[in-house]
Amino acid sequence: MLRYTILGPAMALALTAVPAYAQQTGAASDSDYIAKIMTGAPAAVVKGATIVEMQPGGSMRTVQTGSNGFTCMMLDPTTPMCADQNAMAWAHAYMTHTAPPNSVGFIYMLAGDNGTSNTDPYAKGPAAGNHWVKTGPHVMIVGPAASTMGYPATADPDATKPYVMWPGTPYAHLMIPVSTQP
Repeated sequence: MLRYTILGPAMALALTAVPAYAQQTGAASDSDYIAKIMTGAPAAVVKGATIVEMQPGGSMRTVQTGSNGFTCMMLDPTTPMCADQNAMAWAHAYMTHTAPPNSVGFIYMLAGDNGTSNTDPYAKGPAAGNHWVKTGPHVMIVGPAASTMGYPATADPDATKPYVMWPGTPYAHLMIPVSTQP
């Protein structure tokens, strides 16, 4: 049976057979959980998305069945995200250390993230030389096109402007900061 897995804060979500860890969010009800998810993407996206919740042991519980091709979940208690089908396939490749698909995917992370290394896709925390970067509210474009769009691909980017995360790796993707203010 395939399960969703999370490893790392900057969109490390994928379908895989063996989960790395399970994260309980502590939500008291499905409506509380959905309220947390609502901060990660536009309301219209969340309304039509499949919403899943990580369970102890790594399995996923479907909170809401959607029809718009997006899957939304909490990566940790403070980081909601919503990814389209292509982004989910990209994340699966990332998690399984395989070649990502030759397709463009889109991810919303409008509540921001808790940070990640900009040079090591598998770093688990800040360390000397791993160029830890924290990005506020943002969207991501994943897939091979992200590296060729002409945005900065430096180890220490300005996270207030678009930049390529994990440059020089097969998992390079475009991080685009956005304002959540009307």
